[in-house]
Amino acid sequence: MEAETNGKRPYAGWHKAVIVGCLLIALVGTLAVVGGMVKMSQTIQEYGGTVGAAFYIALLIGLLSTWLFSGSGILLVYIAKTGRDIREMLAAAGS
Repeated sequence: MEAETNGKRPYAGWHKAVIVGCLLIALVGTLAVVGGMVKMSQTIQEYGGTVGAAFYIALLIGLLSTWLFSGSGILLVYIAKTGRDIREMLAAAGS
């Protein structure tokens, strides 16, 4: 009840579901990117090539895009929760 006395409420059920989904996307995406890059490096080495800077840049971009996608979903949930809290505070102040 202390969270409600200072104007902040806990996350709603759908907030928690979206956050868990985003974290799962980040985890599975990370595993997919790393697994794909490991497979790619094995294929490159099998044909006699070497793994260079472009390989590591592609790995970095893949990981960043996965994490930023998941992070943007979590950020949207935070914005929705904050907007709800602000709307409730304004309604309480107006009445």
